[in-house]
Amino acid sequence: MQLSRNRSVSPWFLVINLLVALACVAILGGAVWVQQAQGALPCALCVLQRMAYLGVLVFSLLAALGFGMRSPGLSRAALWLGLLAVLGGVIFAAKHVWLLYHPEQTCGLDPLATRINAWGVTALAPWLLRADGLCSDIPYLFGIPLPMLSGVGLLGLGVLMGASLPAARRLGSRR
Repeated sequence: MQLSRNRSVSPWFLVINLLVALACVAILGGAVWVQQAQGALPCALCVLQRMAYLGVLVFSLLAALGFGMRSPGLSRAALWLGLLAVLGGVIFAAKHVWLLYHPEQTCGLDPLATRINAWGVTALAPWLLRADGLCSDIPYLFGIPLPMLSGVGLLGLGVLMGASLPAARRLGSRR
């Protein structure tokens, strides 16, 4: 009789990925609240950051699903795609912050907004993904521009997803 090593995966993998998903829902809900309550219409870069959060939300849920199915391949792929969504969102947030501190470069009526508004996904959720605002008309929270907070939030979620990557490797061998 050969004894096998029990390489169990902590349920923290599931908890972390579900917390990432919950944080994305809260952040997107906050963005919609600011849009509706304060009348701050999102610009093209805001919408692209929202899409990054939606990507992180979907991929963190897929990683959690992979945990439930004991599928390390699904979990790893979802985490890597989620990290790619984080990277894209951070790039858009950095560009947005840069535009805020270089007002002579503001996007004005951005042709990118016209393209985004023509996408089919925008028609599914115009209250979330329609770009009607200007990049320079940004609300602040605690004296910090929202694009900067968005970038920091995405980085934090990326750290959590990246920290759960090693556990995804061990999913197939848990007992």
